[in-house]
Amino acid sequence: MHKIQNQDNGKRISMRIGTLLALLFPMICIVGCLSPIALGTMETTGSTTPVVVDHIGRGQSEGFFIAKFEDVTAATLRAAEALSLQVKEKKVEKDQAILRFYDATKDRIDILIVRRSDTMTSIKYDVGWFGSVAFGHLMFREIISELHQSKSILRDGMTK
Repeated sequence: MHKIQNQDNGKRISMRIGTLLALLFPMICIVGCLSPIALGTMETTGSTTPVVVDHIGRGQSEGFFIAKFEDVTAATLRAAEALSLQVKEKKVEKDQAILRFYDATKDRIDILIVRRSDTMTSIKYDVGWFGSVAFGHLMFREIISELHQSKSILRDGMTK
């Protein structure tokens, strides 16, 4: 009789553990990601800023600017300087720039800047699976700030 009860208790414990793991699995998969509400606040940078941001996941986000490729590239380099980041890689071509920066703790951020048209540029940043998404958001906001300060954001098709 005790043997049967022990087997039933063992099955119940196994079922509870299985249920617990099934419930925890989705939470484990999204550790480090931001909630949709927090991401919504990142998508707007002010009513006068023509910028759209999308969180891709896995430490990556992408944004589009109504700004010239050369201006966005220069603003990105100024943003890295303002944040005291070390440039580890800098490859600027006609329609694309690849930049890699490190902070003092050796956390990295990779940035890909792509010319989409004469007046539209995209940035994709990657802090890696285990990197700080907040680091990427801060860098992105600093790039926007640098674009504003240099008056490089295009409005109504007008240049600087």
